[in-house]
Amino acid sequence: SFSSSSVFQLQRADDIEGQIPCEKEDDAIEAEDRRRSVTDRAYWRRRIHSICAIHRNPDEALRILDGLCLRGYRPDSLNLSSVIHALCVAGRFDEAHRRCLLFVSSGFIPDERTCNVIIARLLDSGSPVSTLGVIHRLIGVKREFVPSLTNYNRLINQLCLINRVIDAHKLLLDMRNRGHLPNVVTYTTLIGGYCKIRELDVAHKVFDEMRARGVRPNSLTLSVLIGGFLKERDVETGRRLMKELWEYMKDETDTSVKSAAFANLIDSMCREGYFNDIFEIAENMPQCESVNVEFAYGHMMDSLCRYRRNHGAARIVYIMKSKRLIPRKTSYNAIIHGLCKDGGCMRAYQLLEEGSEFGFFPSEYTYKLLVESL
Repeated sequence: SFSSSSVFQLQRADDIEGQIPCEKEDDAIEAEDRRRSVTDRAYWRRRIHSICAIHRNPDEALRILDGLCLRGYRPDSLNLSSVIHALCVAGRFDEAHRRCLLFVSSGFIPDERTCNVIIARLLDSGSPVSTLGVIHRLIGVKREFVPSLTNYNRLINQLCLINRVIDAHKLLLDMRNRGHLPNVVTYTTLIGGYCKIRELDVAHKVFDEMRARGVRPNSLTLSVLIGGFLKERDVETGRRLMKELWEYMKDETDTSVKSAAFANLIDSMCREGYFNDIFEIAENMPQCESVNVEFAYGHMMDSLCRYRRNHGAARIVYIMKSKRLIPRKTSYNAIIHGLCKDGGCMRAYQLLEEGSEFGFFPSEYTYKLLVESL
């Protein structure tokens, strides 16, 4: 039999043998790099792209680019895109922003399509102020450059998320000046931003401007605006707009927008404490067939559970039963779990017994929690 030292030596020998082909391959690639002229742009594009996309080594790509630049090579759009993409994939977003600014300052200006690709990648960082700085720099050296509508919308959304709503509004004006027509996504995002910082008057002005410019609000736009009025405790206006929302939903063709609008409304009601209104919606279902019934009830239960209103979520279950509907098992499990954590173990046990009627059995973790609570 082999001793442990013998086995270790064999494994080490195998590792060394495995490294030899890699080292030979690297030597061959380096030799090929030395042989190639800086004017062979097709080769260097493939080489840098391979290092960035396949080997995911932006540092090596930058080292090669620096060496090429010393020999008179000028990086092109594909080189820049490859490096920035690799840095972003590695999570090095700050460096990606800095490198992009450095490339532009050095006179290496990508084409318009690549500019938009790079901006889209930088937006993944969730650092809108840094990305906006890159956009301003690109526009400064490339006057004809116009960010895409999608990039504008993403940037406006990110600025609103960090309460830089005034800057987001300036972007809307900027995009209009550059030939883009803000769409329903742009306006809805901005309205949501103003609602978040409690600027309801401005939010309503943006809503009115939207319609005046021929952009029809969708269900989500109204839902976001309603959330703002509920936040300010203007229940009368909120309920009036809610009636308008149900009518909008009947004409809305996009199912995903209607579902998002309904979910946003329920979340807003839970966040602001309008639980009785949720129960009223559950009883009457004013949205009729605009939203899938299972989705609607499921979201009510899930949202109530998130805000630790587990008894309220259980009430939705009984409303569903009265309508001969079966609750989603995941939502039912969440209610039982929440009741156990909040001291409602007897109600949780009752729901568990009743759940056997439709084949429900809790997850192992929830079952263990229930047993420990009883």
